[in-house]
Amino acid sequence: MWEQYELFLEKYLWGGGFWKESYYVGTASDVSTGTIEQYIERTEHV
Repeated sequence: MWEQYELFLEKYLWGGGFWKESYYVGTASDVSTGTIEQYIERTEHV
């Protein structure tokens, strides 16, 4: 699919039609940094 529609997809996905600059901010309440790091390590490959 990419090869067939490459120009359209590049323009749509990276030309401002789909992705926008942004960031995510979240909190983890009383969870420790170690617990968050372990969660990320376990779920990175999912």
